[in-house]
Amino acid sequence: MDTFKNQKDTERTNAWLKSNGISVNQIYAGTAELFQAQKLASTTLRDHGDLLEQNQAHVLHNFLRAANSGQKRLRITQAQCFKVLNITKQVQRKHAKLTKRKNTGIHQGTTQANPE
Repeated sequence: MDTFKNQKDTERTNAWLKSNGISVNQIYAGTAELFQAQKLASTTLRDHGDLLEQNQAHVLHNFLRAANSGQKRLRITQAQCFKVLNITKQVQRKHAKLTKRKNTGIHQGTTQANPE
């Protein structure tokens, strides 16, 4: 029974890693910043790719290409990870700003009091 549970847990973990852009064989090579940057880069490209500028998208693609390569992964510096984290944060802010503008635009012109 424990073996079946372990196998199911492993499958679930592998699926989560894959959905976040991390290969199972890469789990032992890298720092916390590298994993975080890789996860955010793949999520940003997937969910908010339309908000990226061309050079930002290029940086994220190159980072993911290097992160998925065995030897290049080991040469990724912390500065490269922080650059990716900064880009993803800019896109998150831009998305929040657009969402806020969209939400406040819907409610403009309505009042809460009844005009009786």
